[in-house]
Amino acid sequence: MLKHLLLGFPLAMLVACGGGSNPEHDKMMADHTAMLKADSAASANEAVCIACFEKIFAMFGSGDATGVEECVAADFVEHATPPPGVTSTGLQYLKDVITMTHAMFPDLKMTILSSAVVGDMAYVHYNQKGTNTGAMGPDMPATGKAIDVNGVDIVRFVDGKATEHWGYWDETKMMQQLGLAPGAPPAQ
Repeated sequence: MLKHLLLGFPLAMLVACGGGSNPEHDKMMADHTAMLKADSAASANEAVCIACFEKIFAMFGSGDATGVEECVAADFVEHATPPPGVTSTGLQYLKDVITMTHAMFPDLKMTILSSAVVGDMAYVHYNQKGTNTGAMGPDMPATGKAIDVNGVDIVRFVDGKATEHWGYWDETKMMQQLGLAPGAPPAQ
């Protein structure tokens, strides 16, 4: 019964507006159609952005950056401070960071906690967990300790590819958890 009532609603609106020749009705239908198309495009864009994040987060866990160019532009720009020793730029920068991070935390798991896409910008709040079994530099040998920290990535997407990145994560908490910074590890 409800299905028939809902299916009849557009017909009732058409009749109430005087058939198909009413300019107000035509504008309302055109506006409605445009709104549905815009919403559909935004949903598709959000799906592409989140799929890209999930793919790259998995690469950090596997250490394999094969296929990263499918969702990251060759002239990718990193706005965050690069890790010590990484001097590359563009797509190679991201590949180098994936390789370096995997060597330090081979069991790293990154999980999206929440996300939003507004226009060409994607915002992801994430958690990363892993065990430090690889050296983090010449003066920072592996600790064998686990980390559990959160971060935020902000990425501009153009034509379905990441072109710019800004990122922040709780480095102090990570260093405390690894025993490499003063202060007791914060309570979980």
